[in-house]
Amino acid sequence: MFLTIFLLIIIVTYSFLMGSIAIILSIPYRNINIVHSIARLWGRGICRLTGVTVEVRGIENILWDRSQIFISNHQGMYDIFALEGYMPIRFLWIAKESLFRIPVIGWVMKRAGYIGINRSSPKRFLKSLNHAVEEIKSGRSVIIFPEGTRSRDGSIGRFKKGSLFLISKTGAPVVPVAISGSFNVMRRGGFRIRPGKVSIFIDKPIEVKEISRSQEGQFMETLRDIIVKNFQKLESDRMQLRE
Repeated sequence: MFLTIFLLIIIVTYSFLMGSIAIILSIPYRNINIVHSIARLWGRGICRLTGVTVEVRGIENILWDRSQIFISNHQGMYDIFALEGYMPIRFLWIAKESLFRIPVIGWVMKRAGYIGINRSSPKRFLKSLNHAVEEIKSGRSVIIFPEGTRSRDGSIGRFKKGSLFLISKTGAPVVPVAISGSFNVMRRGGFRIRPGKVSIFIDKPIEVKEISRSQEGQFMETLRDIIVKNFQKLESDRMQLRE
């Protein structure tokens, strides 16, 4: 318990420190790249300061010359720190609009150009999605957790179809991303932090030409199957290292 409290203090303090630096530097320079660079240092710093190592495989599958939609499973809070800190390409988060009202952290999210999703009405939700479509078409990549929330038991839940709107409207390649280990570091509903290892696997991009309404369910299931397969491989490798 003492270790968890100590690590939580580190996370909060470091987050506000890096967030303040990002805001201060973004005012005179008005350069979004500065904010993204500091956010990357923030993600890496939190992992290192709390004893979490991160391994990324499949970097060769990233498309460096065009925008793409990364689709990832969501194991726990450390998914955010690991992806932000160790994915070697800049991307935008798609997050609940309420998070943008958090002091310092929310301000940094706005400065970085992250996309807020408002589900209070169908009209506002559609407006949020269209904003994301515009960002992708302008050349920016995004990352989505199609489960919609963190895993309760470490398994991968059902994928919701919301991301299909962005896929069909932009025609951007879909890149499956599997994350393993973060569930054990910090589980949903708890505050205990267990230092350990988070593994990320980036699979080959999927070119999507057109998805009919009748094919939507099958496409999301196929995408989920790819991520589940890679997740199970990462979990198996992690268990072998323990033995």
